[in-house]
Amino acid sequence: MIKVIKMQKPDIQVAAKIANQCFKGYGSFNGAKKWITCNFSAFPRAQYFVAKEIRPRRIRLGRKGIIFGYILWIEKGGFRKESVWELEQVAVGPNYQGRGIGAKLILDSLETIKKNLKKRGSSLKLVEITTGLHQAPHLYQKTLGAKKEAVVKDFFRGDEMILVARFKG
Repeated sequence: MIKVIKMQKPDIQVAAKIANQCFKGYGSFNGAKKWITCNFSAFPRAQYFVAKEIRPRRIRLGRKGIIFGYILWIEKGGFRKESVWELEQVAVGPNYQGRGIGAKLILDSLETIKKNLKKRGSSLKLVEITTGLHQAPHLYQKTLGAKKEAVVKDFFRGDEMILVARFKG
């Protein structure tokens, strides 16, 4: 069974491996690990979740479960009553792509964020996503109802699209 849960410090190693496989900008495993460790330390502003295989106690066999992917959310502009978040990054290991794990990471982790916002007396106003034009903006359109707001020319490795998903309290 795959569950989306809050990333723990020991998960950083595997997340860095996935990041290095999925994104060329890190330059190396160590670069990816440094970036993820930095953001992991910025909790609660930055929040990582992992899609992890959770085995029933009777089937554990000494392994803690496979991490299939991760997601990073960043709260923007302070801890406001109407909260704005950026879906900074979602990555699924190359061997596990195309199985709905990215959508599960987005939807399940966002539900956790919404619950935590409610506990502090806030609500989700919008989610911002920046993605390459050659990547899959349809994932964000399908899972979040995100709509294209702008295109930024020559951003990172090429043109990037900014999408926004709006929510009502």
